[in-house]
Amino acid sequence: MSLSFVYPLYNEIENLPRLLPETRRIAEGLATDLEVVLVDDGSTDGSGQFIDRLADEHPCVVPVHHARNRGLGAAIRTGLSSATKDLVLYMDSDFPVSVEAARDAIGAFSDDIDLLIGYRLGRAEGPRREIMSWTYNRLIRLAFGLKVRDVNFAFKLVRRSLLTQMGLRSEGSFIDAELLLEAARLGARVREVGLQYHPRTAGVSTAASSRVVLHIFREMSRYWRRRAPGCSGPARLIVNADDFGLRREIDLGVAEAFDRGIVTSASLVAAGESFEHAVALARARPALDLGVHLVLTEGRPVAPRDRIPSLVDTQGRFSPTWAGFLRRYAAGRVRPQEVEVELRAQIERSLSTGLPFSHLDSHQHLHMLPRILPVVIRLASEYGMAAIRCPRQSSAAGTGKGVIDGVGRRLQLAALRSLCRLGKRALRGNGILTADDFRGFAEAGRWHVDALVSTIEGLGPGLTEVGCHPGADDAVDRGLGWDYRWEQELAALASSEVAGAVARSGVDLTTYREVLSRRGRAVA
Repeated sequence: MSLSFVYPLYNEIENLPRLLPETRRIAEGLATDLEVVLVDDGSTDGSGQFIDRLADEHPCVVPVHHARNRGLGAAIRTGLSSATKDLVLYMDSDFPVSVEAARDAIGAFSDDIDLLIGYRLGRAEGPRREIMSWTYNRLIRLAFGLKVRDVNFAFKLVRRSLLTQMGLRSEGSFIDAELLLEAARLGARVREVGLQYHPRTAGVSTAASSRVVLHIFREMSRYWRRRAPGCSGPARLIVNADDFGLRREIDLGVAEAFDRGIVTSASLVAAGESFEHAVALARARPALDLGVHLVLTEGRPVAPRDRIPSLVDTQGRFSPTWAGFLRRYAAGRVRPQEVEVELRAQIERSLSTGLPFSHLDSHQHLHMLPRILPVVIRLASEYGMAAIRCPRQSSAAGTGKGVIDGVGRRLQLAALRSLCRLGKRALRGNGILTADDFRGFAEAGRWHVDALVSTIEGLGPGLTEVGCHPGADDAVDRGLGWDYRWEQELAALASSEVAGAVARSGVDLTTYREVLSRRGRAVA
């Protein structure tokens, strides 16, 4: 056999000393070509350093590292995609089966099998796990018609040729079910084998935690939507860089993220200090789709300040914060007719460049406020921009901030979702194109490689927009005070890992301009 063993690891230092010797005992006499892929999923107990030492001493060991803990599914997917041999065995590092039982099961693999899966003989780790396992297996059978004895048992031997056809996206413990469901979808030949279960004697299992269980249900729901009748075809993704024209460092980051990365469009700030610089970069990149990034806070307006007194202070500047703007708005001190004057001026300055614009969005998403959205819809129709961002985010990849900031951001996200539920009806009722999903509010200024990979691989059917903020130099933040990671976002957007996620997932990178064109609608 040409055989890869794949072990996902998270804080398994106690199990690692015996891992390679027992793997070799299993493979002895069975595998003439052996590979052991060890995936460290952001361990904090020294597991990552241990597997690096193993790799230095043993050429068959392939260490792979996640910069942070992403979850069981992500670790297994990374391991499966890193395996190079004809057959790939995924098993837990705490060895839920004996060496002898594993050898017998692998030896039973034959030419008429594509996937060999183990099922548990013996009880689970306690009554709670036993009840949960029984319930989960029946739920999978009811929801998907998958008739196997033990969905989540960590012993699966599969042909790599079958793996390459699967669309695995799970980040958590739904990965086992997803692998089996994808195998069934592809018509794979499956055989089950009973294996005596050995409870773990070292390390800590988190499989029964309520957080893990909730995540399983979320991923199960996403898979069902993705594979439901009428939901076939690739996901479509717009990656839009905001704040183009605000500062030169941002402009250069946007251009590089388009040239070398996955950015497909950018939103131009008409009142930005580097407006002309951004316009020159856009002219040199005709394939870069453009929108107008409407601004009502931070900085100076485009319209004369005597025409918009409710929007500016005595110095002729916008409110420096969104919170200050919202207080004035809630008190009825922001006049919609003056909002229209200013936004019209921003749109007309953008159009005066002669560049084509397909969509509108706004700084801090203020265009979704109930008394402002009708103004924006009216202007979009008047100026031929038939797409408007609706930043309703269905899930978050994580902010990467502290606990307080994270909680505050989630409360803001909940408020924005409420606005967007109402706003999306108004947008679509007026014939405005908007994405089915949006990502980038919770992650604003914090996108990193793992978060982008997770987001891309988790996309379902339909059109999704990702908002991002690449920049060529973090020093730009000293003048803005947003605490964004501009260079980190640029590096992630241009990374090979993110490009690989797009390729593996079959995601169709697109733009509002392209979607509108396919629907026979012109762009301004």
